[in-house]
Amino acid sequence: MDVLLGLLTIAPMSGYDLGQAIRESVGFFWNESYGQIYPNLKALAAEGLVTSKTERQKGKPDRHIYSITKTGRERLTAWLAVEPQPEIPRNELLLKLFFGAQVPAEILIGYVGRMVERARPLVQKFTEAGDAVNAQEQYPDTPYWKMAARFGQLELEAHLRWGEETLAELRKIASRQQRPTRKEKRHAGK
Repeated sequence: MDVLLGLLTIAPMSGYDLGQAIRESVGFFWNESYGQIYPNLKALAAEGLVTSKTERQKGKPDRHIYSITKTGRERLTAWLAVEPQPEIPRNELLLKLFFGAQVPAEILIGYVGRMVERARPLVQKFTEAGDAVNAQEQYPDTPYWKMAARFGQLELEAHLRWGEETLAELRKIASRQQRPTRKEKRHAGK
């Protein structure tokens, strides 16, 4: 819910607008689905942390535009003042790689290769996002947006570098797996 309060400090938005803003700004490190956004907006309104006004639209459903209240800003400030708790990330790719000796390396090459292919365009996206943030100098939040975008860019670049190094190592392992062992060569010669 705090992400919604934070985004509403930028501008009043509808639930749909908030979903778009999440994907375009904090989506690389925080995700909220529309199934979470709308109930959370209702809860925030019930607590007096946001207000809502209805905009009528011709030929479309009404839009509910939410704004943060003074109480909502106070809650956001209180939340920001609490130390973030460290999280242990869950990464299924790394877990499968950890137990990778149990399968042919070619399987893992596929997993890591697809991760690398997904990371490449995201690195470019973060570079573009950094450029877009630099153009937003009129907002007092801009320096903080730059910091978050830079973290995302560096993290993705690290994933990409790790993926490329890992692919090279996995290809060496796959090559060794494909060579017959001495025992196999002896049996083949008989």
